[in-house]
Amino acid sequence: MAVASDRASTVRKLIELAMTHVATFAFPLVFAVICGRTLGIHDYGIVSFYAALAAFLGMVIEFGFDWYGIREVARHQGDPAGVHRILWNITAAKLLLCAGVVGVAGGALWQLRAHAEWPLMLASSAYLVGFAFDAGWYVRALEQTRLLLLITSGVRLVGIVVLLTVVPRVATMESALGVYALVSLLTSGVTWFFLAQRGLVQRSRVERRYIGQLLRSSSAIVFGNVNGAMLTNGGIALLGMHADPATVGAANLALRVRMAGQAVMLPVQQLGFVRISGLASRTPLAAMALGSRLMVVTLAIGTVISMVCMATAPLIARYVFKTEVPIAVMLILLLAFSIPIQGMSSLFGMQSLIALGQERRYALIQLAATLAFCACLFLIDQGSAYGWAIIGAEATVMLLSAGVLIRLRGEMVA
Repeated sequence: MAVASDRASTVRKLIELAMTHVATFAFPLVFAVICGRTLGIHDYGIVSFYAALAAFLGMVIEFGFDWYGIREVARHQGDPAGVHRILWNITAAKLLLCAGVVGVAGGALWQLRAHAEWPLMLASSAYLVGFAFDAGWYVRALEQTRLLLLITSGVRLVGIVVLLTVVPRVATMESALGVYALVSLLTSGVTWFFLAQRGLVQRSRVERRYIGQLLRSSSAIVFGNVNGAMLTNGGIALLGMHADPATVGAANLALRVRMAGQAVMLPVQQLGFVRISGLASRTPLAAMALGSRLMVVTLAIGTVISMVCMATAPLIARYVFKTEVPIAVMLILLLAFSIPIQGMSSLFGMQSLIALGQERRYALIQLAATLAFCACLFLIDQGSAYGWAIIGAEATVMLLSAGVLIRLRGEMVA
C-alpha cells in the first residue's frame, strides 16, 4: 500500500509540474505570436533582444541558487530552521546580485543602444527585479507542486489577458516588454504571499558571512549555468548585437517553440533532480540507477515532441509573421531537432553532475559547449547559424557529461 501510495503521489506531482510548465512556457509563446503579428518581424526582433538579454542576465542573478538551493533544502528536510535560513539568505544574495547586474548592464546599454530605447531598458530592469525576488525554486524543493501550479497558471493567465488587451491596441515595443516585466513581478509577489499565508516560510536572519558562503558554494554552478544560457537567451542577445532584427526575431520564435516543447520534459527533469539529489548523498549508485530510468523516459518524450514541432514548423512561421519566412522555418526545424539532444544533455549534465557534487566538471563542460556554440555561430556563414550552433553545443554537453558519468560509475563500482 505504501509503495502504491508513493507512486500515485509521484505521478500526481509529475502531472502538476507538467501543467505548471505548460503555463510557464505558454506565456512566452503567446507573447511571441502576439508581438510577431502586431509589431512585425523587425520591431519584434528588437523586443526579442531585450527580453533575451534580461533572461540571460537572470542566469547571473540566479547564480546557480535554483539548483543549489533545491539540493540544500533536500539535505535539510529535518531542520526547518536551516531550510528557512537557506531561503532568506539566497533571496538576499539574489537581490544584491540584481542591483549590481542592473547597474552594469544599464550603463552598458545606455552607451551601446539608442537612448530612445530607455523604456525597454527600464522594463528589462523591472523583469530582473522580479526574477531576483522569485522563490519558485523553494516551492519546488518542498514538492508543493499544486501550489506552484496555482501560482504559475494564475499569473500567466493574467499576463496573457493583459497582453491580448494592451499590445494589439497600443502596438508599441514598450507596451509589449512592459507586460513581460509585469508577469515577472507578479510571479514573485504572489509566490511570497502564498508562502506566508500557508505557513511555509518563517523569518530568519540574513547573515553576511552565510551569503558569502552560498556565493562561493554555488559559483561553479552559476559558471556552468551562464555558459548554458549562452546556448539560449544569451545566444539571442549575442545574435542581436550583429545580425539584422528580422533574423533575431526568427531565432527567438524558434527558441520559444523549442522551450514550449521542453515544458513537457521539465517536470521529469525537476522532480528527478530532487529525487536524485536525495539519493546521491546516501547511495550514489542508486541515484545513477534512477538516472538510467529517467534517460529512457527523457529520450522517448523528447523524440515525440521534436517530431511534432518539426511537422508544424511552416504553419507556425506563417501564422506568426503572416507570410512565408524561410529563415524562421529553418530555425524552428533545427531547434526542434535539438530537443531530445538537450533533454539528454540536461539529464547527464545539470541534473546528474550537480546532484553528485561534480559542479566544477559541469562548469568546464558548459564552457566547452559555449566555445562550440560561439565557433558555430560566427564561422557558419548563413542565417541558420544559430540553429546549427545550438545542436553542436548540446551534443558537446551530452557527450562530455556522459563520459564523466561513466568514469564516476566505474570508480564507485571499483
